[in-house]
Amino acid sequence: MRAAYAALLLGLLGGLSLATAVLSTAVHRPATVAEALGLDAADPTLDDRRASAVAALTAACMARQGLTWRPVPERGLEIPDPELDPVAWADRWGFGVSTTIDRPAPPGALDANMAAFEAMPAPAKSAYGAALHGSPGRPGCHETASQAVYGLRDRLMRPIRAELDALDAAVAADQGIASAVAAWRDCVSGVSSGFIIDRRSLPGALLQRFASRTMSMKPGSRALDDLQAEERRVAGVVARCEVAYASARSQVAARHEAAFVATRKEVLAGIGAAIRSGEAALPTRPP
Repeated sequence: MRAAYAALLLGLLGGLSLATAVLSTAVHRPATVAEALGLDAADPTLDDRRASAVAALTAACMARQGLTWRPVPERGLEIPDPELDPVAWADRWGFGVSTTIDRPAPPGALDANMAAFEAMPAPAKSAYGAALHGSPGRPGCHETASQAVYGLRDRLMRPIRAELDALDAAVAADQGIASAVAAWRDCVSGVSSGFIIDRRSLPGALLQRFASRTMSMKPGSRALDDLQAEERRVAGVVARCEVAYASARSQVAARHEAAFVATRKEVLAGIGAAIRSGEAALPTRPP
């Protein structure tokens, strides 16, 4: 069982706040915040470039402290069939719990940094550990590098964060959202298994339930086959309910966003340009 698969579907099914929407994929409607930012086209290279940038910045930070650290990017999540849409993915993989128990683990790459670290004497390990991971009140090189890379969009959005939060609150208070939530609750009620029907917690509770049941299953057993079929059925229902909710929410949000964008087009366009420029300039690891 791998948390990566679970994380994928939780991300697909989790609460879709406006802050998340404007930093990822645009709704295909005119005058949205995402369209004004110009960040609606997904960049398939961004994840790899971010990982390489974190590795390069971590190595540079360690070097400034007189320590050698190779800029080795962390491995990305091994997600099966990542090209599938949320509903198709749920139909095939459920929540990614019991359905992945018999998948072979991805081949591990030799981590030269860890190999060198394990061979160090205790005093050197302590120095490297403190530099890399930090100490109380002092962040380490990996944390500062990660914040520099993955926090770039949030930092550049900060000048209008309060306005975006107010917009998000206005959308949430719209009666249309209450209707969408009520429809979602009715939609998932048949697979809620007695859990509280709340969009913030139900997917995680269902996932954990399948994880607990999977622990006692043997690969290839009839019981596991039955559990996998149930997981696919339940996840498929939840995915469909979530897609319907997201569609309803986008229609409500569009009414609020149109007015918001109309008075802030230049500001949003400038922030979008700064984000694209900053991401294009991410450092890369040396050959």
